[in-house]
Amino acid sequence: MNKYFNFPQSGVTTPIVLNANMVESIEQTSTTETSFFYAGAAAADKVTLTHAADSTGVAMQNFFVAALVDLMSTSYTNAAPTLTPPNVVTGLAWN
Repeated sequence: MNKYFNFPQSGVTTPIVLNANMVESIEQTSTTETSFFYAGAAAADKVTLTHAADSTGVAMQNFFVAALVDLMSTSYTNAAPTLTPPNVVTGLAWN
């Protein structure tokens, strides 16, 4: 059974749900973008979130890395708990 990142996107009623099992790395590439890199050779194996500015430059990355550790170390009874990132997510793009 897979586990998923499940978190809200500003202005959208349907949450963003991303597969957590296949994530190879999470990198905050700027104060307003964080990328999830997935196992695979295609260029589309990267998801980039756009979010409110993070003055630390790593808060979103740290949040999602910690969430990944938590997801992978808990039972499968709640495979997609609702997460609340420290900065509002405003967009998502497959790169």
